[in-house]
Amino acid sequence: MSKFFLSDKRVNCLSGIGQLEVKEYLSLVNDVYKDNGGIPGQRAPLKTKTGISIRQRMIEDLREGAILPPVVLGAVVSEAIFDKAQNCKDNREFAELIRLIDRSDLSIIDGMQRTTALDLAVNGEDQKKNYCDVIRVDLWLAKSIDSLVYRMLVLNTGQVPWDIKRQLETIYKQVLLTLEKAVPSIDVFNIDDTERRSAAGQYRSTRIVELFLAFTSRKPHIELKEQVAEDFARMEATEATANQNALPAFIETMKMLAMLDAAFATTIMSAEYVDLNTRFKEGRDIFTSAPASIGFSAAAAQFLLGMPGYKFDFENLPEKIYKLENNVRIVSEKIKNSDTDFVDYLTLNQKVSAKSGRIGEYEREFFFRAFAHMFAHAENLENLTPCWFAYK
Repeated sequence: MSKFFLSDKRVNCLSGIGQLEVKEYLSLVNDVYKDNGGIPGQRAPLKTKTGISIRQRMIEDLREGAILPPVVLGAVVSEAIFDKAQNCKDNREFAELIRLIDRSDLSIIDGMQRTTALDLAVNGEDQKKNYCDVIRVDLWLAKSIDSLVYRMLVLNTGQVPWDIKRQLETIYKQVLLTLEKAVPSIDVFNIDDTERRSAAGQYRSTRIVELFLAFTSRKPHIELKEQVAEDFARMEATEATANQNALPAFIETMKMLAMLDAAFATTIMSAEYVDLNTRFKEGRDIFTSAPASIGFSAAAAQFLLGMPGYKFDFENLPEKIYKLENNVRIVSEKIKNSDTDFVDYLTLNQKVSAKSGRIGEYEREFFFRAFAHMFAHAENLENLTPCWFAYK
C-alpha cells in the first residue's frame, strides 16, 4: 500500500493530502485564530470591486456544490506525531492525526481567500445551501522550525501578490512563538494588535520579520518596495534557512538585542539638554527606532555569518555566538553600572540629526556601523561615544 504522507528528504518534512468535513475545518481555523477573528498575516479579504465580485461568484459557486483547491496547513510536531503520520494509511487516520496536533501549532500557509468564501457560503444568511461538505487539506509536518520555514519559503516563492513581510510573518508564526518561549524577556505584538511599545523587550512581529531579513541579507538596507529587492530578500532568506543553524542564530541575536534593550532602558538623558527636537530622550527610544534595531541585526549577522555576497559561514558558529553574547553582556553591564552618561545621548542625537537626503538610509548605516564597532571593541569602551562616531 502506498504511503499517505510523502517524505521531503531535503528538509525532513512530510506532506499528506486528506479531507476534513467543512464545518470541522472552519471550527479548526476559528479556534486557531479566535483571538484575532481571522487569519493573521494572510492577505485580507479583497475589497476592490473586482475582488468582491470574484469572491461573491466563488460563494455562489460553493453554494452550488463547487470544489475548492486544497488549503495548505503547516505545523511543527512532536516525534510521536511525526512517526504516526509516516504510518498513516487512510483518510480516517489522517483526520485523527490532525486532531492530535495542538491547534496553536498550526499555521495556514495558503487558503485565506478560500476560507473566507467558504465561511460565508456555509454560515451566510441564505439557507439554500448545497455546498460540498468536505474540503481537501494539504498538511505539511516537520520536527523543527527550520525545516518547515525553508519548505514554506520555497513553496510560496511564486506568490508575487503576497507582500513578503506578511508572507514571512505567517510562515514565521511558529518562529515568533518559539522566540517568545526561548526569550521570556521578549513580548511580540502581532500585526493586528493595537498595543504600542511601552517598555524594553516589546517588538512588533513585522519588525522582527524586518530584523530577520536584515539578518539573512547581512546588511542594513532592506527596501522591499521594488519587486527585484523583494525577490533578492526572499532568495537570501531561503538560502539562510536551508541551514539548520540559521534560525537558532537569529533567535540568539534577538536574545542579545533584548539584553541590550533592557540595559538601555535603565538610562535617561539629562533633562537640561532635552528640547522639542531631541530624538532619543531615554534608552527605550533607541530600539523603538527601526534603523537601530535593523542595524543591530545586520551587524550581528556579519559578525556571526560573514560578509554579504559570500556564502554563509556557519563554521565555528557556537564560538562566535558565545563571543558576541559576551561582548553584548559586557556593554550592557557597563551601561547599567555607569555613574556617568555612558550612552552619550548628546552625541547620539547630534549624529542622527545630521542632514541627509535619504535620512532612513543614513540612520540604518549609522547604527549598523555603531553596533559593529561596539561588538568589536566592547571590552575597551569607556562610553559609547566611539560607536556614535564610527560612521563619519
